[in-house]
Amino acid sequence: MNYKLELNLLKEITKKIYAETLNLNMETNFKSTQDLVTSNDLYIERRLIEEIKKVFPNDHFHTEEGHNKAALQNRTWVIDPIDGTSNYAANLELFVIQIALYEDNETVLAYMYAPKLNSTYYAIKGYGAYLNEERYFANHNKDLTFMVLLVGLTQKRKNKEYYHRLIDLSIKQMYKIRMLGTIGLELAKMSEGAFDICYTNITNLWDLLPGILLAKESGCILINERGLPYKIGDENLFIARNEKSLAIIKKEIL
Repeated sequence: MNYKLELNLLKEITKKIYAETLNLNMETNFKSTQDLVTSNDLYIERRLIEEIKKVFPNDHFHTEEGHNKAALQNRTWVIDPIDGTSNYAANLELFVIQIALYEDNETVLAYMYAPKLNSTYYAIKGYGAYLNEERYFANHNKDLTFMVLLVGLTQKRKNKEYYHRLIDLSIKQMYKIRMLGTIGLELAKMSEGAFDICYTNITNLWDLLPGILLAKESGCILINERGLPYKIGDENLFIARNEKSLAIIKKEIL
């Protein structure tokens, strides 16, 4: 399957639904300490589900706000209505609406919209990764004379061992290091080749599935802390832009 019907649906509804929120009075609340949710998160999630159900009434949903305990079944839409809510609430431009479709035990479709960056990413398994309708590859960017490391931080996991190793490596080798505050956009930018190495121990499916498919389809290399190919459920995700970056991960971090 090429999932063009599903992709075209997301292209049609996502920007429209985001535009609807521009006329709403947004409220902000805390789900837990330092974990924000806005009324617009809830609105976008509800509207996406409504529109998808009109076309695919028998499909299932796993979403950050209302269906975060739902198991993945065949044809499950995985939705993060606003990834980077803290940025969004603070009027920072670094946030995305991201959606993945899970079928036959794998992620087959990813769609990500960054409104303030005017960027739309998507990938279909086996068909490549696209930014604003142009196919791209992680190695399109030439090797630079410096390395840029990317860290997707979560405060919910106590073990920060690999974060410390990355920071130590950046100091030792004078590598540049970045953190965007939205794992979805971080993975998308990693897939573009904007960074050389990415690490996160975030495990939420709504956070990871869209960006992981983008990274795979653009040619990135994904491994876990054992140096084995990364699979959903692993506690640590390392992404290398190319073999040079992979060698650094294995030598300096693992």
